[in-house]
Amino acid sequence: GASGSHTFINSGLFDLDITVISEDGCSNSETYDGFISVDATPVAGFYYTPDEVVSGDTKVQFINTSARATSYEWSFGDGTAMNTEAEPEHQYPEYGNSNFRIRLIAKSDNGCRDSSEQILNIKERILYFVPNAFTPDGSSYNDQFYPVFVSGLDVFDYSLYIYNRWGEVVFETHDAEFGWDGTYGNKGLVDDGVYIWKMEFGETMSDKRHYAEGHLTVLK
Repeated sequence: GASGSHTFINSGLFDLDITVISEDGCSNSETYDGFISVDATPVAGFYYTPDEVVSGDTKVQFINTSARATSYEWSFGDGTAMNTEAEPEHQYPEYGNSNFRIRLIAKSDNGCRDSSEQILNIKERILYFVPNAFTPDGSSYNDQFYPVFVSGLDVFDYSLYIYNRWGEVVFETHDAEFGWDGTYGNKGLVDDGVYIWKMEFGETMSDKRHYAEGHLTVLK
């Protein structure tokens, strides 16, 4: 016909050959060298390190594996501004059990684009410390004993036991915010010395349970 269309599968320069024929059967041909230029579409891709991101250490480095692109737009999924660096580093919020959708748009010089998305999961980790001494002297300073959890504790699955040297349970709680004040029943403050603590608790990331024990010193 007088006009036509064609879909090019591959990129590159293509010649155009055209032949016209009159009603009388006369014909003429012309070749246009490199008449069609098909630019390659960019391919967006990336990965990040570390492979596993945990609460308390949420700085992430993005590695760009895109092809045939010259500019980039990153969306980190946490409400921060778009980033146009090739391989940015990003600090995520310091809390676990959260997901963020990362989107990379890769562009070529002629405006062609491609995008790639991944979900970044920030896992919570067990992080706590246990004092090795306390002073129940009524000074309101260091006068209770309890493990301090920063992250990862299932507050509905927690037990703490304190034992004296004879193996008697002098204190028991299932509330992580309730500590031992150094008393034993209606006997008042216990004697100075070393006591044993044992703790059992679950984590928020799974059904796994943890067991820990140690010694603490009571000083009045």
